[in-house]
Amino acid sequence: MKESFFTKMIKFIYGINEPFDEFTNKVISEAANKVAFGLIVFLFVSSVVSTVIGKFYDNSNVAIGLIFSDLMAVLIALTYINVVVKRYGLDEYDYSNDNERKRAIRSYFVQNTVTLVFLMMFIVCLNLVLDGDFGVIFFTVYAVLYIFSIYLGYRRKFK
Repeated sequence: MKESFFTKMIKFIYGINEPFDEFTNKVISEAANKVAFGLIVFLFVSSVVSTVIGKFYDNSNVAIGLIFSDLMAVLIALTYINVVVKRYGLDEYDYSNDNERKRAIRSYFVQNTVTLVFLMMFIVCLNLVLDGDFGVIFFTVYAVLYIFSIYLGYRRKFK
């Protein structure tokens, strides 16, 4: 049976090389359908609302609000998928060989590094939009704490 892109993405994120059984496929497909339907409805509604609001407010403010709301929708979708994966124990995985374990560790660090970069970009953009004065110490402390949490997650998951 051919795997969907979403199933391949879940396998890549969690470093799984073996095919899913029927129950796991059903759970992943059901979650993917809910996320896809929710995102389609949200994007349609947010487009209509931003068009209506654009008539009354400055378009640049509406665009920033639309981008922020779309990012929040994606974050909610990713959180939902993470909850589903953890609820059914799909993140608990026994690695059959050392090569597969190394691949999962590499995937874990790549995923968390990309997340750190996007979060730092989001904080910088938020600082610019709000005309805030986030100091360098805030970014440094946040990055160090995030890297520490990555290390703790690595110890919990792979040791």
